[in-house]
Amino acid sequence: MAKVAYFDCPTGIAGDMCLGALVDIGLPLDYLVTHLDRLGIKGEYSLRAEPMQHNGQQATKVHVDLLHDHEHSHETQSHSHSHGETHSHSEAHSHSETHSHSEVHSHSHSHSHSHEPHSHGHEPHSHSHTRHLPEIEQMIMGAALPDRASDWSLAVFRSLAKAEGAVHGIAPEQVHFHEVGAIDAIVDIVGTCLGLEWLGIERIYCGPLPTGGGTVWAQHGRLPVPVPAVLKLLEMRQVQLYHNGIDRELVTPTGAAIVTTLAHHFGPTPAMTLEKIGLGAGTISLPIPNILRLWIGHD
Repeated sequence: MAKVAYFDCPTGIAGDMCLGALVDIGLPLDYLVTHLDRLGIKGEYSLRAEPMQHNGQQATKVHVDLLHDHEHSHETQSHSHSHGETHSHSEAHSHSETHSHSEVHSHSHSHSHSHEPHSHGHEPHSHSHTRHLPEIEQMIMGAALPDRASDWSLAVFRSLAKAEGAVHGIAPEQVHFHEVGAIDAIVDIVGTCLGLEWLGIERIYCGPLPTGGGTVWAQHGRLPVPVPAVLKLLEMRQVQLYHNGIDRELVTPTGAAIVTTLAHHFGPTPAMTLEKIGLGAGTISLPIPNILRLWIGHD
């Protein structure tokens, strides 16, 4: 029997929601920090988790606090889609709108980077330093992470860069990950891959994804939801989609990159013996609980 994970995403998915679900299941923050620090980002961020309730249901929210003068608002994923810069990712599933390249996920998960409302919530940052795909690849390959976590992380970043590059008409290697956004994306993506490897997951599935709706602010004005990078990732994997009646940005680029890269199949719950459920909280309140549900079991 293979150990499997199923991402059940009734209100979409963002990277910090993935981390929250994994920590909710039992992934130790100390384990995450120990391995993430091997990437050379120690001193740039701190992780903390707290219980959060949505519509009377409790889930775990993981905050990625940027240190020093990186003021981020992981709450507002400000997707500053700026020419190839990959949303810095501050996913706030807060559903708040400001893509400052730090993704603005409308999901309210406020990566406590202060992601602001999700619009994913990252606010635009003024830092000029950027990280490109080759630099991030070197960070991951030089970190001596568990093999599968390393391979998964590289694959997710490459998918995200490929989608961003296609949207902006540039090579994946030229895509910019803003400094602050890059930290958010690194922590969320590598942290999620570390958590799945820690759980011993052998096969990953994902439910249909809600399209969301409306518009979000980006560096060059408003963008329709799903934002271009997310739509490209969904196209690349021919993902099963539906509209859940919520016109917010529900799937962030980082969240989309994780599941479109790692999931073997999108669709209804696979046949499995259920063992554990992890609940990852988004930041803002929605008509239905803004919670990512991660089902763990054996097929």
